[in-house]
Order: sequence, then C-alpha cells, then structure tokens
Amino acid sequence: MFAFKTIVWGSIFMLAALVLGPWVTSKFDSAFPVFDLGVAKYFGVVLIAAGIALSFCCCAVLFLPQKGNLPKPYDMQHEFVVLGPYAYVRNPFLLGILLALAGETIMMSSFAMIAYSVVLAWCVHFFVVFFEEPALMERYGKEYQKYCEVVSRWIPRFKKYSSF
Repeated sequence: MFAFKTIVWGSIFMLAALVLGPWVTSKFDSAFPVFDLGVAKYFGVVLIAAGIALSFCCCAVLFLPQKGNLPKPYDMQHEFVVLGPYAYVRNPFLLGILLALAGETIMMSSFAMIAYSVVLAWCVHFFVVFFEEPALMERYGKEYQKYCEVVSRWIPRFKKYSSF
C-alpha cells in the first residue's frame, strides 16, 4: 500500500509541478516582460531531459527489484538502505523535478515562470527540511543522521556514500 501511495502522490506532484504550474504561469505572461535568450534557451531541453531521467531513475531504484538480498526501499523495513542516486544526493527525485522545472523556465524565458520556479523550489525545500527529514530521522535514527552529515541535501557529491 505504501508503494501505491508513493507512486500516486509522486505522479500527482510531477504533473502539478511540471505541467499545471507552468500552464497557469503562462496565463500571466502578458503582465510581465518576456526576455529573449536566443539559442541558449534550448539548453533548457538538456535540463528537462536530465531532470526527468533522474526522477525516473529514482523511481526505478525504489520500485524495481534490486540485486542481492537488500530489502526494497519502499518496504517498511527498519534497516536504512542507500541505493542508486541516493548515494550521491539525499533528494534526487525532487532534484530531478527542480532541474526539469529550471529547464522549462529557461525555455519559456518569462519572469512569471521564474517567480513560479522560485516559489516552488522554496516550498519543496521547506517540505524536505521540516517534514520529510524529521520523519526519516525519527524512523532511522543515527544511521540517517550519519547519512545527512556526509551526503548533501541538494548538491550531488562525486564520492558514493557507503555506510560501511
């Protein structure tokens, strides 16, 4: 049941953040000046592709069977397991969504989209800091605290996290 809820709420969040939000902000474009980035705006396509790929990679890590006897991360286990992109950054799924949103912002080249992106990024950060991390700290204790001390919340590190 936990996996189903995660898939449903994650899908709803992705749809709202990457489709509905930009659609609503495009309705306000006439109230703000549009700036032209020229050919550079196509760099947004790279960010969108990278962000979506990262988010789908995180979904695969969470919901596809893993090698060996490791428990699936979505199971309500009591062991703290770090796999895939989670070994480099603590919130890769949300980071992927924010990267895709940054790409959309560059492609749309509008101040309304910049404002939307900043507000959404702030809300995501607020959710992670004040709700998600305290819940994980309570659930996993010292293991999660050690992970937080070594692995950054938003900026990926180049060295893979190892709990050993």
